[in-house]
Amino acid sequence: MFNVSKINGLYGVVGLRQPSNPTYAILDSDNTTSRSGYYASDNPFVKIEFLKSNTDYKDISDADFNTYLKGLQEESIVNVCGMVFNESDFIDRQVLYPNTQNNVNTENLTGGLITHRIQVSPDKNIAFEISRVLLLFEGSGDINLMLFNTSSPNPIFSKVITINTSSHEEVLDWRVDNSGGTYKGEYYFGYRSNYNGIGTLKPYKRDYENSNIESCVSHLNIDKFQFVGHSSDILPDLTIKVAMSQSTGLNPDITVYEDYTDLIVQNEMLFAKAINLEFQINCLSQYLASLRSNNEQKTSERIMLRVIQEIEGQDRDGLVKITGLRPQLLRSIVSISKEIDRLRRGYFGGRIKRATLV
Repeated sequence: MFNVSKINGLYGVVGLRQPSNPTYAILDSDNTTSRSGYYASDNPFVKIEFLKSNTDYKDISDADFNTYLKGLQEESIVNVCGMVFNESDFIDRQVLYPNTQNNVNTENLTGGLITHRIQVSPDKNIAFEISRVLLLFEGSGDINLMLFNTSSPNPIFSKVITINTSSHEEVLDWRVDNSGGTYKGEYYFGYRSNYNGIGTLKPYKRDYENSNIESCVSHLNIDKFQFVGHSSDILPDLTIKVAMSQSTGLNPDITVYEDYTDLIVQNEMLFAKAINLEFQINCLSQYLASLRSNNEQKTSERIMLRVIQEIEGQDRDGLVKITGLRPQLLRSIVSISKEIDRLRRGYFGGRIKRATLV
C-alpha cells in the first residue's frame, strides 16, 4: 500500500520540453521541470500540439491544459507504483478489546491526558490505521480525541466527538504510514479528561469476565498511560506519564499493513524511468481516446496505427521491428521490483540516493 496523495509529490521527477512552435509554447514551469532529466516529449510522437488538439474541450485554457498535463503525470506515477507494489499488504486487524463488555460500573478518572501508547516495531515499512473507535461512556458530552507522535507536540490527528449514548461508534480512518516527519517514535491515542463536558462522561469499567483482555496486534505494542493534571491539547513531557490500569472508555479498531509511501518518496530516482515510459504511454493514449472531431484530429488519425505500434511494439516477419513503450515499461517494472526486494528490509543507508520533496 502507499498513500496516493503523498506519492504524487513525485510530480516533476519527469517533465515535458517547451515546444519550439511559439503557438504551443504554453507549458508552465512545473510541467517543464524534470529532476531526473527524463522528458516524455523527447519521444517524437509525444507532441504538445497533438495533446492540446485532442483534449475533450477544444477551447481549453492554457492554465487548465497545464493542470490536465499534471494530472496525466500524476496518474502515471500512481500506475507505476501500483504495478510495482501489487501484492497483498494486509498484516493484521484487531479490535483492542474483543470480549463482552458490561456497561454498568464506571471509572472515576483523575483530570489529565488519558492515552493508549502505541509502539510500532522497528521493522521497515510497517504502518497502521485506526479505522474507527468504540467509545463506552456513561453520560453525555464532547470529547476531543487526538493522536500524537513524539516527533511533534501537536496532534497529527484530532476530532471533537459528541457522545450521548453508552456505546458510540466513530469512524476515524487515521492512517500512519511513517512518511514525512512522523517516522517511528511513539504514538499516543487519547483525550483530556477535563475537556469541556468530559466531567459528565465516565468510562465504563472493564470488570466483566475477560472484558479487560487486550488483543495482540501484530507489530504493535499497546499500553495505557495518564499524564495527570495536563490541561492542554499538546503532547506533554513524556517523563511525567504514569501507567494506568483503569478503563479509558476507548476501544480502537486497528489495521496493520505494509506501506511503501516513504520508500517511494525517498527513492524517486528508482522509479523515474518507468514513470517516464508510463507518462509517454498515457500521453499517446489520449490521441486514441479523443472525443472530438476536427482537422487536427483527422491529421492525428493518419498516424494512429504508428502510435499503437509505438505503444505496443511490433515484431513480425517481414516488418520493421519496433520496440514498444509497454514492453520497455514492463522490463523496467521487473528491474524496480528486484531492487525493491533488496531494499525492503532496510533501505535506509542503502545504495540508492534519497531525495527530499518540498
